[in-house]
Amino acid sequence: MSTAIFSGKWPLSPGKTLISALTFIVFLVLDFADLILCIVFRFFDWFFEGQALLCYCENNGNQRISVGDENEEDELSETLYRRKNVFREMGFLGFSRKWENSRKVDAGKTGARWSDCGCESCCSWMNNGQDKLHVCISDPTQDTVKDNGGKPAENVIFLHGFLCSSSFWREAVFPNLSEPVRRNHRLFAVDLLGFGRSPKPRICFYTMKDHLEMIEKSVICPFQLDSLHIVAHSMGCIIAIALAAKYSKSVKSITLVAPV
Repeated sequence: MSTAIFSGKWPLSPGKTLISALTFIVFLVLDFADLILCIVFRFFDWFFEGQALLCYCENNGNQRISVGDENEEDELSETLYRRKNVFREMGFLGFSRKWENSRKVDAGKTGARWSDCGCESCCSWMNNGQDKLHVCISDPTQDTVKDNGGKPAENVIFLHGFLCSSSFWREAVFPNLSEPVRRNHRLFAVDLLGFGRSPKPRICFYTMKDHLEMIEKSVICPFQLDSLHIVAHSMGCIIAIALAAKYSKSVKSITLVAPV
């Protein structure tokens, strides 16, 4: 008897059982909250945008999106799919599929997101008919180029962080740059995909690949940047590193401010 007590085997069993029970109750409550929020936000999508979009985790991840080759690692967090949800397994969200056929949006039609406030900044990207990022450029003056003997200015791309936009750089940083820096550099302040005045596509997972492709399409290719520097803040640092890895021969320097 004393051997069993000091071995620590039987006293731990009730503790494990209690922890398992508490864990089950806690996650059961969270699963139920997840179910309610999925229905609520799906209703908002349907009511304001005319269509109900699939949840990331619907069908238990059967519609997962892979990037590149099939063997390449998925960019979306596996936590969206791996843990089973009791209510989702029971198919409680199946009834919501009928909403998808109740109101349809024309293919390719673009509208404001219901989460937008409707201001000019939120909706300006829909008016220009383009699907490129909003980019603010600060070019050296022609007199400056002549003073430098025709030497081309250095290109610098500025990437903002989460819950921010290019205004972070344009209003707080650019006005305080020294004259030599402004004279010798061409500055690109970018609104990342889904931020500021850049497009906010509905059918998009906003993966690293999506961000890189839009930067290429909106900045690197149109302006033929074969040599550049990158300055990034917070979340933008991750994109900056990925961009530098892809364009290792073109990126001359990276400056990371408060990297995550």
